Amino acid sequence: MITSELSLTLLETLCAVPGISGFEGPVAAALGAYLGQQGVECQLDRVGNLLAHVPGSGPRVLLVAHMDEVGFVVRKIERDGFLRLERVGGSAVQALAGEHVIISADSGPVPGVVGIVPPHLKSEAPGDGLGSMYVDAGFRSKAAALECGVQVGSPVCYNPRFQKLQNCVSAKALDDRAGCALLAQLAAEVKIKTGGAACDLYLGFVVQEENVLTGGLPLLNAAQPDWVLGVDATLTYDSPDFNHPYSEVALGGGPAIKIMDHIRGRGQGLIAHPLLRRHIETVAKQASLPLQREVAVGISTAVAPMPFQPVATPTAAVSFPLRYSHSPAEVADLGDLHQTLQLLHCIVADPWQG
Repeated sequence: MITSELSLTLLETLCAVPGISGFEGPVAAALGAYLGQQGVECQLDRVGNLLAHVPGSGPRVLLVAHMDEVGFVVRKIERDGFLRLERVGGSAVQALAGEHVIISADSGPVPGVVGIVPPHLKSEAPGDGLGSMYVDAGFRSKAAALECGVQVGSPVCYNPRFQKLQNCVSAKALDDRAGCALLAQLAAEVKIKTGGAACDLYLGFVVQEENVLTGGLPLLNAAQPDWVLGVDATLTYDSPDFNHPYSEVALGGGPAIKIMDHIRGRGQGLIAHPLLRRHIETVAKQASLPLQREVAVGISTAVAPMPFQPVATPTAAVSFPLRYSHSPAEVADLGDLHQTLQLLHCIVADPWQG
């Protein structure tokens, strides 16, 4: 088993790139550049999905992570140059006030801040919802904003900050750039250090998971896998916010194997294929890797639609625990990420035969 740790340089690079749902091009470019340097073949499809291939014998396997992050778009430019926003994906609006953001304008990145009423004037403050918030990018008029290339529909993401917190790391977009980093490094190490996989390995970096979940479906036609494994973040319940936690998934407990997830009211979710899931549990046990069991309501992932279209495809998912999901300061444990990488190596070295 390869025992390398996840590259923090790669992770920081990917987290820094702007790429809200529907605007993932810069992320695909960064991943394509890394994979190309490692000699891994990859191609971009017409909707923006990136598919990498490490040839090998055995079953055809597709591993999936999503490139997009939650964020915002400009919905209105006020006459005085302030920008109003609309959410893309489930962004944490409560974390937005006073935050630094980057607007992807036609002319390039434009920095801004989300205005906040000083506490001295709090009694005069408007409501706390997104409708009352605005971005101040220093413009004095709508014409100045337009001249700088800011338009209605311009993407807005949190300003990237990458911090080490003891044995943890904090950044925007760890969901799911950490998953992308894991798959990219896996591909490079399988190709370079072992000369190939015990399976015909495809790695899909997909679009619009935070928007519609279905952005990666074209990769099923492209790869035609025997089975699919998703790699994404999952929620933790180990901070002081939870008096009666819904789940025991915790930071530092190692990767999680998904039993099921579901978004109530939207009919979206995954019940992992039992035989594929049990094989992964066996592989983890044989490698002495910890494995938490995940049942999650309120979230789902890019692989949720994949079992049933266009053909029956057994699907499972592995998760890394994440605190403060969809905020500008998500937190993951480095030990969890390293162990997730080891687990992925074990899975492709001993693939499920179906």
